[in-house]
Amino acid sequence: MPPAPPQKLLPFVQGLRALAAFFVAFAHIGHDAVQNGGDPNFWLAPALGFIPWGAGVDVFFVISGFVIVHASAPLFGTGRAGAITFLHRRFARIIPLYWIMSALFLVVLLLSRSAIHGDIGGPLYIAASFLFLPWPRPDGVMQPPLGLGWTLNYEMFFYAAFAPFLFLPRPRAVIAAILVLGSFVAIGHFHPFAAPQLAYWSNPIILEFCAGMVLAQLFAAGVTLPVTLRLTLPLLALTGLHLASILPAWRIVGFGVPAIMLVAAAALAPAPATLSRASRLLVRLGDASYAMYLVHPFIMRGFALLAARLHAHGEAMGLLYVAAGLAIAQACALLINGTLERHLNALLRRRRVRNVSIPAY
Repeated sequence: MPPAPPQKLLPFVQGLRALAAFFVAFAHIGHDAVQNGGDPNFWLAPALGFIPWGAGVDVFFVISGFVIVHASAPLFGTGRAGAITFLHRRFARIIPLYWIMSALFLVVLLLSRSAIHGDIGGPLYIAASFLFLPWPRPDGVMQPPLGLGWTLNYEMFFYAAFAPFLFLPRPRAVIAAILVLGSFVAIGHFHPFAAPQLAYWSNPIILEFCAGMVLAQLFAAGVTLPVTLRLTLPLLALTGLHLASILPAWRIVGFGVPAIMLVAAAALAPAPATLSRASRLLVRLGDASYAMYLVHPFIMRGFALLAARLHAHGEAMGLLYVAAGLAIAQACALLINGTLERHLNALLRRRRVRNVSIPAY
């Protein structure tokens, strides 16, 4: 009997994905407002320091591990064709919008160096960024020209490590992928790699994908958390993130463990029988989270240039900057997802393997 198709819409996971994108956007826009003198009464700086809002990236990574296993359910045990289909669909989801935004970033950077923070490296550095290969930029930091792309370098590495095991049954494939990623991290920790790319990919942050895969297995086994635990885990996660903002800790501990708690609370909740209006909104915002993640730096820099041109400063301007920046970035993300992103994704995802389709997470 063929495996049952996975549930296509997980509103709580999608809502958490939207929240993670909001966290990252708030961190960037808020810090930019502070740096531009928009926090004279110091309300924004304490808010930014209350938790490490950049931990939204860690939530993304745990969700990614969960979603990849969950959405690939029909492809396990299908051999080489399943791996090809998996990679084709992930590339269709990730590459087009990132390449467009990276190209736009480079164009703006060439036309106005003051418009966007960053620097342009040589042709090899730029080519590596489009191929999702970690490469040091001119100042030595391992980031592509569009700085947010550092997370996608980890995403693509995770896909490359996961895809070869799709010929196995699902439990064995998950275990094998976790062993490979875990071994890579262990080797990199005890015997650091000389090649910067291998050192980059052996960062313990990779283990967050593994945690997401484990949660996907629990979800597939029908495990659900009692309501008290689902309510407690977010509070514990928030407490952990606050402690991480004031106490030094490894990222995998200070950011990763709270991220795992949040995703567990969202993923291991009973699935609603029907989607309410609120659930559909969560799904819609979650669909647009990738666009939100990539587009908000452009909105942020546009606001900064406008504020500088208008000589606008003061607390009211800081409030307006953050609120309007987040609202416009979210509106642009929804527009991009509903038009450009969906059309490109549909165009590139027409291929099928053995008449099996998987959700477009």
